[in-house]
Amino acid sequence: MIPDPTGSFTTDLQRRVYEYVERNGAVTCDELARTITVDDGRATSKPARSGTYTESVPPTPDELRTCLEALQAEGHLTETDGKLRVALAATTTDLDCEDGRVTIRPARGRDRAGIIETMRTVAADGPYVVADHVATDLERDRALVRANEDRARVVFTAILEPASDDEGESEADSGGNADASTDGDVVGWLHVDAPERRALRHTAEVTVGVDPDHRREGIGTELLEYGLEWAIDAGYEKCYQHVPATNDGAIAFLEENGWEREGTHEGQYCLDGEYVDEVMLAVWP
Repeated sequence: MIPDPTGSFTTDLQRRVYEYVERNGAVTCDELARTITVDDGRATSKPARSGTYTESVPPTPDELRTCLEALQAEGHLTETDGKLRVALAATTTDLDCEDGRVTIRPARGRDRAGIIETMRTVAADGPYVVADHVATDLERDRALVRANEDRARVVFTAILEPASDDEGESEADSGGNADASTDGDVVGWLHVDAPERRALRHTAEVTVGVDPDHRREGIGTELLEYGLEWAIDAGYEKCYQHVPATNDGAIAFLEENGWEREGTHEGQYCLDGEYVDEVMLAVWP
């Protein structure tokens, strides 16, 4: 499972910094210095009948630096591109396709708009009701990775970097930038969402989709395999999806990849004025 470290911090400053980063997705050290405050521990008099209170003050630069070093050393936060994020253990994989190379990796803030657009496109083509709900959630929530006492969520993305016209282009020609794929287009996603309720902690809801213009190139299968491997490593034992019965393509894709039907909710959706059943599928990876 994506670990929830909120009960393991040794100082109140560590807890406040982690919760701020977890809630906001990616923040700079300067933003933390401007935003985070801690109680200074000194009692201050208040007006009559109000007793005393402790004043909140910003941490000193040394206190904040020590705090961030501890959170990174313990694997709670990581810093990339000058921004702090919740640490996520995941690798990157590449797939050569007809239109170029696709990189599958954890999503970053700059991918958000492309992911939401792709989710909307896939949901309209399907229909894919859960994907549409996830897109709405991502529009409201700044963080692509959530790990707290109530929820665990992570988003992976497939980024297409078009093939170069110059087949001889080298890594040096592109600046040797390992993150060059961030300049490509989002062509797919995989979203893992898991409630932190003890009885359900072995399960995770998965949504996956590929832009209709880039299907039948192995991207969806690669995304699904990538996501399930990550889920196994994270400790999830069962992954599930709920799909409208009218989405024959999604159901066939999942069944071809080893997912099994667990049941049907009759008339679960009302789509275009008609009641549509919901098909429940799952896999035990």
